[in-house]
Amino acid sequence: MAGLKEVKKLIEKAGVKQVILQFTDLSGGLHSLWIPSERLSKVAEEGIHTDGSSVAMVDISQSDLKVKPDLNSITVLPKTLFSKEVARVMCDLYEPESERQFKLDPRFILKKTIKNLKKTLGSSVNYYTSSEMEYFLFEKTEEGIRFFDQGSYLATPPTDKGADVRLEIVEHFKDMGVLIEKHHHEVPPAKSELNVAYADALKTADTAYLVKFIVKLLAARRGLVASFMPKPFYGQYGAGLHTHVSLIDEKKRENLFCNPKGNHALSDTAMHFIAGILNHAKALAALTNPSVNSYKRLVPGWEAPVYISWAKYNRSVLVRVPPGSKLRTRLEYRPTDGSCNFYIAYAGILAAGLDGIKRRLKPPEPVEEDIYKMSPQERSRRGIEVLPGNLGEALEEFSKDKYLWKTLGKEFCEKFVELKRREWREYNVMVHEWERKKYLDV
Repeated sequence: MAGLKEVKKLIEKAGVKQVILQFTDLSGGLHSLWIPSERLSKVAEEGIHTDGSSVAMVDISQSDLKVKPDLNSITVLPKTLFSKEVARVMCDLYEPESERQFKLDPRFILKKTIKNLKKTLGSSVNYYTSSEMEYFLFEKTEEGIRFFDQGSYLATPPTDKGADVRLEIVEHFKDMGVLIEKHHHEVPPAKSELNVAYADALKTADTAYLVKFIVKLLAARRGLVASFMPKPFYGQYGAGLHTHVSLIDEKKRENLFCNPKGNHALSDTAMHFIAGILNHAKALAALTNPSVNSYKRLVPGWEAPVYISWAKYNRSVLVRVPPGSKLRTRLEYRPTDGSCNFYIAYAGILAAGLDGIKRRLKPPEPVEEDIYKMSPQERSRRGIEVLPGNLGEALEEFSKDKYLWKTLGKEFCEKFVELKRREWREYNVMVHEWERKKYLDV
């Protein structure tokens, strides 16, 4: 735990002039308040007030929120990013006149779910995650945007024009003490992937927002647009956020998902966790794929997981078990995309898995065949269901999931559904270019 004295020494040694206080809204948007570094001590103790209604967190009649930095998340940013030395810290949201955490704060939702995990499996057990962060690089044109390159999977420079951008990103994170384990060009044009090192889920979510922030900033410096949008163009592969999860007993240094003698070298705990995810998969989609555009990616034929199933290696399933042993044993939840709020998505996955553990649910048999090649009759015979086909369907499924509502909190769930239904209604009344091409001559 970082104390105030340690943090003061850190920022004084680095010559930090300004500190960015960052927090997220329910839709995953990142918001920033800037303060002089001399004010950090006071703000850390007392918080700083902001207008929550302007970021769609509360109604205008009760708009004040208190922002308090979590000093454990402070990072001194590289000097090349801004004209002055700057540090960044993620914050928790509190009610304006008390020390009660704000129930709609996504970071609080994740911390609450981790607390539930510790109550269930023991105080030394923690939730570990990592995400494969995929993004596109675009050039601006008079018509809009176009792909920065025409590279394909594991392309090599000069075809992979984004390599130099990634190198700059990786070096910046190295300076910040954040390890990017690997990076490469992905399948579609101008799409890159960064793999952030495995860590406890709160730290991973904090880092994921730092990655988004830095990637977009460095791309903009080059006159480019970086986007984590799930499906920017029809007829091209989308961008996902494959999320790896495990439960680690930090005291014993044991991975609770690992059992070398178990089925697929997985423990009963891991099997129950898989069953919980599959059981709540339709509702979970609203949290891990919370945008209208998410469901343009989640269609068969584009290597996007839509079938509710699991397997050891098969990439056409929802939950995969990647290679790895002992501490590296993990599950890969494949539907997630970059439009999610990382805290909420991670919390939802954990909550679903915990239900499987508590109820000792058993998953169906693994599906090692390519599900995309199965007929509807074969999928039906094997009991393989499909994820919701659009945001509206996902919200309906989420609204029916009493367990997730109870676990994540009714107040949060109601507000989340309200915001996302509004987004769905906005989309449904829009007239799109496809409609003009299709129906203009009627």
